[in-house]
Amino acid sequence: MGIRSSYTEDSQGLADKLVKAINDVLVADGFASYVDPDTPPNVYIGNMFGRSALDHHSSRVLIQIADRAAQSKRSPNLVLIRDNPYRVVFVPAQLLSPHATSYRERIAGNSVGIWVGSLGGLLEELGWLAGGLGIPTENGQISDATAAAINDYKPFHEGDSGEIIEDWRPAWLALYEGARLAKETGVALTLAG
Repeated sequence: MGIRSSYTEDSQGLADKLVKAINDVLVADGFASYVDPDTPPNVYIGNMFGRSALDHHSSRVLIQIADRAAQSKRSPNLVLIRDNPYRVVFVPAQLLSPHATSYRERIAGNSVGIWVGSLGGLLEELGWLAGGLGIPTENGQISDATAAAINDYKPFHEGDSGEIIEDWRPAWLALYEGARLAKETGVALTLAG
């Protein structure tokens, strides 16, 4: 939750540069600047991230579900995760499409441009993806019982594969809860690895 919290204490200068680069994009699009909190909101309930157990998800699984979404429907925010799961930011502004920032970071020895997307857009795309993963929704949202069933690896439909039950749905839930909680608290969601 937030941008600065995704950087080590020694790298806070880099976090400030990323916030500035994001604000350059937001202001150019007519939005107010994003203010990253000094202390991110605590969204953990015991060991749960919202309603997600987080489990064993790797960037590989996040890439797979983002790729699945991109293949089935236009999903520009999820494409950001597919293309760079190691550093991407989603802000609480309704950007019409994701934007490249001027900020670059060394990832696996390469200089990579960091993109910013919209929390609202990400949530919408995750809602579309829920249907493709067989996750029951009510008015675009999931119930506490559905979240608990995902964490407990319970199938929703006869013939659900182990990959969907054990990998894709829990990874989807972690992303969904991150986006939902970030939007509720007005804080950017940052994936960093």
